[in-house]
Amino acid sequence: MKLETHDLDGQGAKKYRRYDMPALGDYWQSVTDVPCPIDGCDGLVQWHEAGYVPGYRICAKCLRHFLARGTAQSPTLIRVGNRRGW
Repeated sequence: MKLETHDLDGQGAKKYRRYDMPALGDYWQSVTDVPCPIDGCDGLVQWHEAGYVPGYRICAKCLRHFLARGTAQSPTLIRVGNRRGW
């Protein structure tokens, strides 16, 4: 886990947690239906765009929210705020 600064919501730059994911060849395979990067969680990070936010993912177990970023060679998940659950 690394801290990065992003302006994801147009409200100014904030620090977010970035998790480097293993490259599985195809970019979307590397960030969808993969083990959650949060320590102690054994859930799967699943697609949750719903036609609104490209790259949006949510862990099916701990319910933490992520944005998929990076490239096929270096995929990452950015943890979005402190969202956990609905």
